[in-house]
Amino acid sequence: MSQGTKPARQERSRQTRDRLVAALDACLREKPFADITIAELAETAGLSVGAVYRRFENKDAFIPVIFELYRARLDAFMAGDGRVEVDPAAGLRQALHTACAVGWQFLVRHGYLVRAAHLHARLRPDLIGDDWEELLDQARQSAHQLIALFRDEVKRRDPDEAAQMFTYLMNTLPIERALYPEEGAAVVLTLSDERFVAAIADTLYGYLVTAD
Repeated sequence: MSQGTKPARQERSRQTRDRLVAALDACLREKPFADITIAELAETAGLSVGAVYRRFENKDAFIPVIFELYRARLDAFMAGDGRVEVDPAAGLRQALHTACAVGWQFLVRHGYLVRAAHLHARLRPDLIGDDWEELLDQARQSAHQLIALFRDEVKRRDPDEAAQMFTYLMNTLPIERALYPEEGAAVVLTLSDERFVAAIADTLYGYLVTAD
């Protein structure tokens, strides 16, 4: 066997996987993961169904890829348009408005991935490992940093509890509106996106500056 055979096979395998990951991304833009078939993924990737099954055991094996895509988009966003430079002199309220606007921007751009990740983190936690928990831990750390930066304005006695509540509200409120606008309590909202995001920021501000 030629020494170049194994690297060549590895490269073909990587290319096949990359095509399938791109196909999954394209299909998720059009429909929920539950409605996507292996045949559709194969056709979108320009591969045979057999080639898909040689790389992925079944459709559930694509669920970790959803999180791979989500993390990649989030990391790229945070390194680019999502990078927030907080100005302490502008105050806590302005910092919250900026952070909420940036978070909403990501949801608007990549809501289809957030929706899939959010759903399958609940349905199949066994397939995603610690990915979701790591994201939440990072969010809590960011909340801690913000609270520490504006410690003169924040009136909550327990910074750990404040960071937990901040993380919960910062994630739950936008997701309900962005991902499920026609379900649950989100159906009563008539606010524009801009006013909704501003209201979230003010809700967070009110919580943080209210003494307990």
